[in-house]
Amino acid sequence: MCRERNNKTMIKPAFKKIYVILDEQDQGNLEWILQTLSFLYSHLNLTSNIYLVSENLSDSMPQVERIQKNINKFLSEHLFARLYVHIVHPAPPSDMDNIRLCYKYLKQSTDKFDQEGYRHQELPRLILLPVFVPDDQVRPSQLIDLLDELKKSFLLPSLYLNKGTLNLAEDEKLLSLTDKVYYGIGNSKKMTDVVCNLFRQDILDDSLDKIEINDLSMTGPWPDSLIISAQDCNVYSCMEAFLKNESPAKIYETHSQKEFLADYYQQDKSKRDCLGCREQVIGSSVGLPMSPSTNQQTGALLYHLGMLRQESGDDFQAVKNFKQSLNLSPIEETDSVYFRLGLGYTKIGQYDQALKAFESVEIAYQGQYFFHFYKGLCYFETGDYVTALEEFSKALQSKPQHDDRIRILIYTGTCFNNLGKYEQAIDELERARETENNVKEIYNTLGFSYFMIKDYDKSIENLKMAVEIDPFSAIDYASLGSNYREKGDLNMAIGMYQKALALDPGMTSVRENLERLNKNL
Repeated sequence: MCRERNNKTMIKPAFKKIYVILDEQDQGNLEWILQTLSFLYSHLNLTSNIYLVSENLSDSMPQVERIQKNINKFLSEHLFARLYVHIVHPAPPSDMDNIRLCYKYLKQSTDKFDQEGYRHQELPRLILLPVFVPDDQVRPSQLIDLLDELKKSFLLPSLYLNKGTLNLAEDEKLLSLTDKVYYGIGNSKKMTDVVCNLFRQDILDDSLDKIEINDLSMTGPWPDSLIISAQDCNVYSCMEAFLKNESPAKIYETHSQKEFLADYYQQDKSKRDCLGCREQVIGSSVGLPMSPSTNQQTGALLYHLGMLRQESGDDFQAVKNFKQSLNLSPIEETDSVYFRLGLGYTKIGQYDQALKAFESVEIAYQGQYFFHFYKGLCYFETGDYVTALEEFSKALQSKPQHDDRIRILIYTGTCFNNLGKYEQAIDELERARETENNVKEIYNTLGFSYFMIKDYDKSIENLKMAVEIDPFSAIDYASLGSNYREKGDLNMAIGMYQKALALDPGMTSVRENLERLNKNL
């Protein structure tokens, strides 16, 4: 089914999750919430979830009841629909009896769907899922009694734990009665923060699911979700939009819900850093009491995110991801992580750290030409040209691909130049030129080698090839000027220096050489 607006085709979405933040004073706006939900029901599927988030379940019961009746009406009219409704609220010790009464009442209103599911021997089409947000005063025994009672009524309760209540995760009996545990970042008790953490959990779960089925598409938006806030009368397309207060529409303004949905899909999601959001969520989950298998999956996920960052050139973030991945990955799976970490350190100029990472996988990558090349590059950049030559030699012996072979030969020649072994540099660079005649770096490096042994004609010959390949290479015109100067051809030297300065006026040494030559004419 497609919709047209402003000549753009809109594909009907299926929202994975809708979070509704209730407000104590939203009685006047409740009808608008119900209208909006009624419109959105047709954009849900059999796996969609609705979260009703309340600061106090007892106080919010009139709103929760109206919304549940609204859901019941929709399900009664659409016999092939199913909804999972999560009711999220605090669970202080003083309110346990009221919470029991609320769920007893809510459960009675689902009897019709429970009986229907029993008759057809299938999952009920309306499933209530309490999510309790305990405070740091609650005792495990109080929660155990509550959860046990709800499970006997065929309700599947979950817990939301944050920094102040993580100790509850140590109670095995409590966990055995819990369908799921949501983990929040920090220690905030505000329900708006709880919603953000639930959204983060959704992002983490989606990312882990992708890794498990080898779906590596992490840069795009996650499955469509909405946050509806009765507190500010806005609808938000994702957690980032909610935190930044960027809403595509106010649901209580005069435009229609259809226009809102069109706005939702017309907004430029490509401007949002969805990959960065995933990274932030996954990174903040490290250290939470996850199962060993989940920790390993998170390690694999961080490795993949590091790969994506490395491919896009963001090596600082890649290094951060790889370091976190190492802390979670089993030892037998860390070789590729260490290599990628070393590669990341190399690209951001932290060569000593890179060498430490490469040393951790010396046995696994021994004989791989790219491994020896990057090790050689690190030694080259730290000025250890002798050790760099050893690694470049190993790389060449490992039969690199053509383009990589040329690159390694250029670095080898440069090492010999830096060691003052210009004849050996020429040998290596001439080997490169024999098989590749269109790489500027071969010719300007050869130009330097020949200049240092005072073979100015050969140097000029190679440097002319360099500027033919790259006519905007100021440094090569400057080198030509120096060669003509040494040959005594001052007019040609002045011309080359002038070209160099025209391309790069900041070359101080060239300007000084030019001034000296002009004085001598």
